[in-house]
Parts: sequence; structure tokens; C-alpha cells
Amino acid sequence: MKNLVPEFERWFGAKREHLEIFAEADSRIEGWFKAEMLVLLTRLMDADLVSSFKREANVKSPKNGKRKQIDFRINTNGADHYCELKALCISQAAGTPRNLGFYFRDDHVGLIKDFKKLDELNITSKWVLGFVYPSPDIASWTAIVHSIPKTLSHWTPITAPQSMPGPLFISLWQG
Repeated sequence: MKNLVPEFERWFGAKREHLEIFAEADSRIEGWFKAEMLVLLTRLMDADLVSSFKREANVKSPKNGKRKQIDFRINTNGADHYCELKALCISQAAGTPRNLGFYFRDDHVGLIKDFKKLDELNITSKWVLGFVYPSPDIASWTAIVHSIPKTLSHWTPITAPQSMPGPLFISLWQG
């Protein structure tokens, strides 16, 4: 997955106008990101950077035997990578309470839920891909990363806000 980050950054970096308008409208558009990922992953397959992918892959939970849907299973370099996707609109342009802290609460909305969901599964390569717009400042990002509960401290961000200039930060977490 790490090797795909530059491809993600190129693809979404070319959509600057979209991202600025989404942030200005304070819109949460996770479906748009998933649709863009479908197109991008198809192109990456054509370029032989991705072997295969499946949207909404089902994985059986050893905890209770129920199936869990994972946003994407991406096969690259012979390995399956299970990836949850999250859109984090933090513009607060419409006066919403959605700042970074909003998405890092332990409830049904944010990344903590996705970390826990993936931790429940007996799979090796687990990822959370967060599309944060507008891009947060480094101090806010560092503070929120350090606020993650100790039980989830094995989830580490692979990217940092300064890695992608512009209105979007693509946050890749490995668990």
C-alpha cells in the first residue's frame, strides 16, 4: 500500500478545484472518494501496479462469526491489503463541529471505529485511508495522533500533512 501513496497523491492532487469547493461547502463526500478510488484502482490495474481489487470485501470476524465489510481489498505485489476509507471534512465553513477531534472520537463516526473494526479481523495487512480536507496544520495533526487511545497505539500514520501540499491531506494508517 505504501507504494501506492504517490499514485493517490497524483490522482487526487489533480482534483484541487473539487476539493476546494467541497471544503468551502463543508461537504462530507465519502462516496465521491470511493468512486474516484474505483477509477484510480482500475487504472492502476491497467498499469500493472495493482493486481486486483474488490470493493466492499467481506471478511468473517473470529470474534462473533459475522461478516464485516471492508471498503477495499487491494492486491499488490502478491499480497492482499484491506483498507477502510474515511473522508474527513474539517473546514467548519458551515459552522459544523467537525474538526479533527470530531473524527478521532470513540463512536460510530470516525477513524477509531475503523481501527477497531480492522483489529477484530484475522488479516495481516490492515490500512485506513483518510482524506482530510482542507489539509490540517502540522501541530493539530501531531496533537490528534498523540490523542489516540493506548489500546490503538499500534495504528501508525505513514504520511504527514506536509507531504502533500494543497487542499487535501491523504492520511494513510497502518495497523
